[in-house]
Amino acid sequence: MLRNTMLRLANPNVVVLGTGWAGCYAAHHLNPKLCNIQVISTRNHMVFTPLLPQTTTGTLEFRSVCEPITNIQPALAKLPHRFLRSVIYDVDFDEKQVKCVGIGVVGGSKNVPVNTFSVSYDYLIMAHGAKPNTFNIPGVEERAFFLREVTEARGIRKRLVQNIMAANLPTTSIEEAKRLLHTVVVGGGPTGIEFAANLADFFREDIKNVNTSLLPHCKVTVLEAGEVLGSFDATLRRYGQLRLKQLGVEIRKTAVVSVTDKQVFTKSGEVLPTGLVVWSTGVGSGPITKALKCDKTSHGRISIDDHLRVLRDGKPIPNVFAAGDCAASNEKPLPTLAAVASRQGRYIGKEINNLLKGKQMTKPFVYRSLGSMASIGSHSAIVSLGEKLKLDLNGYAALWVWKSAYLTILGSIRSKLYVIVNWAGSQIFGRDITYIADLTEDRTYSALAVEEVSKEVSRTEPDQMLCAGKTETTYTAAMPKESATKESVPGNPGESTRLTPHGQTTEDSREAQAAAAATPATPQEKV
Repeated sequence: MLRNTMLRLANPNVVVLGTGWAGCYAAHHLNPKLCNIQVISTRNHMVFTPLLPQTTTGTLEFRSVCEPITNIQPALAKLPHRFLRSVIYDVDFDEKQVKCVGIGVVGGSKNVPVNTFSVSYDYLIMAHGAKPNTFNIPGVEERAFFLREVTEARGIRKRLVQNIMAANLPTTSIEEAKRLLHTVVVGGGPTGIEFAANLADFFREDIKNVNTSLLPHCKVTVLEAGEVLGSFDATLRRYGQLRLKQLGVEIRKTAVVSVTDKQVFTKSGEVLPTGLVVWSTGVGSGPITKALKCDKTSHGRISIDDHLRVLRDGKPIPNVFAAGDCAASNEKPLPTLAAVASRQGRYIGKEINNLLKGKQMTKPFVYRSLGSMASIGSHSAIVSLGEKLKLDLNGYAALWVWKSAYLTILGSIRSKLYVIVNWAGSQIFGRDITYIADLTEDRTYSALAVEEVSKEVSRTEPDQMLCAGKTETTYTAAMPKESATKESVPGNPGESTRLTPHGQTTEDSREAQAAAAATPATPQEKV
């Protein structure tokens, strides 16, 4: 037994950086009998990004698009293979060391253990992904939401439901409600369009479960400087744009110059009041990629050759590969798609297996597109099936192709069942609009409420002291107590029309009060 363990420990160390499409496919195809697999990432799961937009509106639950890394490569659950949840900050190619920061339980105590360590490798697969490209536009990094991770999708969902609940308050003016319920999507690619269409469907079909009077104020605007759905041919683009228009999505061909807490400023001079900005404009290099001492492309990605080997001074670094969004070839750059990353990961995994068996590398990596797909809401999609078939579909038939394709690609039966059940549940019962705050948010919410109540009490106490001991007879209209609402006074500057709890405007409420005033009044004592 000890001898077998020693033999396993003597196997070469293959380190995979990242649990995205490329990293997970590489880890899955590595042979654990030939090497020790070490996967390092800040997340212990793979995200099925094509379905991520549907999680923001409650069509799918977040766990439906997550697959644990130990399900993808079961060997990671047993030593000497392992997964390390850590932050990667550098790679020493000469010493063959990956430098990491291990972080303890955040939130468990004030003293969170933080330690640096290094992991040695014999073969290295760099698939740590990329960061959203903000083009250094002011306010984007701080105020916009991205849509590449589950944490970002959760943030979008939380803000969306918060905006709806805030717009439904009786103290919220119509102008403020319109701002809160206006979502601006920057980027007209498949991800941005799928999110915009899903959100428009959510507003049309599910906002009635909160307050039907909010629906006229709900709005989705897509900003795109280039061509919307530019990866599709002209016919499918026209269909997609027509379908978006039918859903009420407004498309504007312009660029963004800055983003503030409540507004988006465009190059055309428009100022768009908004409660939510979702940024989906491609990717840029992240801090890890920038720190690496290797060749980079003109866009800051790791430079690789046709065998996906990392280049330094124009030559491949021995046994170091890169794939996915973090890497590209200067001669033949490929799009940053899940299909590209997954096939690159599969290629690297198989190539390393061959090298471990003493074989030479096979043919260079070649990517052949099988087509492009994008859903346009819950009832339509556009599909272009590759160069060989040359088949374009749109509408409901395309939606079934879209759903069938992604159900096939989903890694496990567990994930497939989750998605099928969620799709069926959303269709039958509507999307989930439940809002569950975290502990920190609940405490902040309660603290703000207590503070405001204290201010209100301090304002009213002097008036109560002045009125103590005095009584007067007043007359009130015999109208239901719940009909009374806080309204603006006509002609009073600074006041604006407000929504009542019943969805009425203040003008409607005044008419109701005038009608009630005609009824007999009853005397009562008021202290």
